[in-house]
Amino acid sequence: MVRGARLIFVRRGDGLRYTFESEGAHAFKRVDLDVWCRRLPDFGWVVCDGDGTVSSRPFTEAGTSDMPPEGVWVSYKGDRSYVYDMTRIASADTKRRQ
Repeated sequence: MVRGARLIFVRRGDGLRYTFESEGAHAFKRVDLDVWCRRLPDFGWVVCDGDGTVSSRPFTEAGTSDMPPEGVWVSYKGDRSYVYDMTRIASADTKRRQ
C-alpha cells in the first residue's frame, strides 16, 4: 500500500471525476462522500458505500494485490450502469500536482 496514494475514477461520456484517498491497508475513501474502494476477502477490489453495499468492480479482473487494478471499472446505480477509467496517483505525484 502506498501511503498518501490517490485513486481517480473518470466516468466515460461526461468526464465526471471522483477522487479517493488512502485510508490504510486495502482501503481508499472518496473525498466527498462515505464511499469506499476496498479489497474484500475472497472477492477482490470493489467500490461500496459505508454499509458495504457493492456498486462497482473492475471489468477485467477482480484484483487481489495490495492496490486496486487500474483500467476499466463498471458500476450500477438504480437502473443505470456506468463505465469508469481508474488511475492511481502515488504520493509524490500527488504533491507535484497540488
